[in-house]
Amino acid sequence: MSEEQAELSTSSAEASSKPGSAGVNAPGLATRVPRIAVLALTSAWILTLLVVFCMRVGFPLELEWMEGGVLHQALRLQQGLAIYPEPSADFIPFLYTPLYPALLAALGLVFPLDYALGRVVSVLAFAAVGLGLWRLVGRAGKPRSHRAAAVGLWAAGYVFSFRWYDIARADTLLLALLVWGLTLQLESGREPSSSSDATRSAARKAVLAGVLMGLAFWTKQTAAVFVFASGVAALLWARRHLWRYVLTIAIVVLPPLYIGQWVTDTWLWTYIYELHQTHAFNAERFYKKTWGMFLHAAPWLALLVIARLADWGARLVTILALAQGTGSEGAGVGARLRSLAAAIQARPDAAHWGALAAVGLLVSALGYSTQWAEPNAFMPGVCFGAAFIAVALPQRGRGERAGLWLVAAQLLFALTIEPRYQPIQSNGVRAGLFQDSYTWLWREPQRTVPSAAQREAAAALRAELQGGQGEVFAFQRPWWSVLSGGAGHVGSMGVNDIPIRAKRRVQGELRKDIMGGRYQTLWFEGRPPNWIGRTVLRNYTLERRLQGDARVRPLTGYMSEAGMVTPYRGEQRKYVRKPGR
Repeated sequence: MSEEQAELSTSSAEASSKPGSAGVNAPGLATRVPRIAVLALTSAWILTLLVVFCMRVGFPLELEWMEGGVLHQALRLQQGLAIYPEPSADFIPFLYTPLYPALLAALGLVFPLDYALGRVVSVLAFAAVGLGLWRLVGRAGKPRSHRAAAVGLWAAGYVFSFRWYDIARADTLLLALLVWGLTLQLESGREPSSSSDATRSAARKAVLAGVLMGLAFWTKQTAAVFVFASGVAALLWARRHLWRYVLTIAIVVLPPLYIGQWVTDTWLWTYIYELHQTHAFNAERFYKKTWGMFLHAAPWLALLVIARLADWGARLVTILALAQGTGSEGAGVGARLRSLAAAIQARPDAAHWGALAAVGLLVSALGYSTQWAEPNAFMPGVCFGAAFIAVALPQRGRGERAGLWLVAAQLLFALTIEPRYQPIQSNGVRAGLFQDSYTWLWREPQRTVPSAAQREAAAALRAELQGGQGEVFAFQRPWWSVLSGGAGHVGSMGVNDIPIRAKRRVQGELRKDIMGGRYQTLWFEGRPPNWIGRTVLRNYTLERRLQGDARVRPLTGYMSEAGMVTPYRGEQRKYVRKPGR
């Protein structure tokens, strides 16, 4: 096999060896040292996140401000109420498909339906992503250090992705389903057809992959892009069982979608598709800022990817140049190209995961460019980028050593330095990359882990909410209504998601509920919105204004102290109903 074939895809010797075998002689000290460094830094990241997750999972209130809305949707499922109803003051869902809250609703029949339950599901999904990355890199014939590189880079994206992996939101579960579905789909195309057992195994993997991809769509509709991309990839190197894969996805997605449309009087499609089309698109984020942020957060990986692509490009140019030659120079070039194509067909891991990494980056850019998006949109790019980089690492010689050292540098960089992106947001990529854009993560652990004071303040506020003083209206925190014994109400995100006419109607319903005395306590982040008005609040007294460190705020995303954006500085206001009103 030619050197070009060995670099563009795993060699046939590696394919026939046990997973994880390098297919070459035992590495020397110069290679063992960077491999050990990657293993050690990946272990450090896993241990760090294990500690972080344990310290965050039981936080008494929201880690991310939309967690409560997810729990509210799960509660409505338990109660047999519509989760895609016509917009009202009682409830408007987030614009996502329903599998994650449905899973919480089912688990909530056994365990308490609360923040911790949703976070545990996400932590388990995080582990599933790591195991999936370990498997897919191993099936590419890569050694343990390369598999660890994929897992470590996934873990190291935690801060860059806005500390999103462990919160009660659907994103991490989506990636777990995608990674395993896409891995099994690729494996179904490489099973040998020489025996009936192997054929049955490949067929089962294709069906299971289709189930997982269908469930991924029902977790978050972003999965549809990966479904399409995986179908195109299957045409190239997994055609044998493609019909099973596609048919299974169709069965998992289309009948429930039809039934959901009928049950919800077409509101399902309105929420999961049509309302998304009304959100503004930020072209600068798509064309410039997203890529600047990835480069800013992962400079060592950018060098590695550029080096690998340049190397592959140079090898292909050499082959094509030979094809233009005559005589002995040009002889056999066509055979070499056919052999190269056959090698990629037989072991398409680098091409496969490279294409999916490109799709993941595209999905990240599109997601982050949508109105009200946050950097959790970067998670697909982080996950599938980690898969591609680990699979594409050279497996011997100076190329492997250099690649592993760059991975180790990235893991250490992400462990000690936190990228801050407000300069990029405010001043553009060119200026923002060099203006107060990094901070030492270990100096500011409060950005990630709640302090004892924060935990105590949140516990005290939760106890106050559960103190039996009447139902609470918390416009940005609808789960607080449930904690106070109420039925829940619409959240601020839901009101902002719907068309203007429906928004005004819902706002009118909320004003009526507040004026009619349904809520004994009102909580707002910052000033009450203008549409509530002074007339509505005349029956309430401003009892408390929390400012600075006295506020109980999330630790992830909007309103948090996360360094990637300017921290939210608004105060928290508590209003109580006047006696006799």
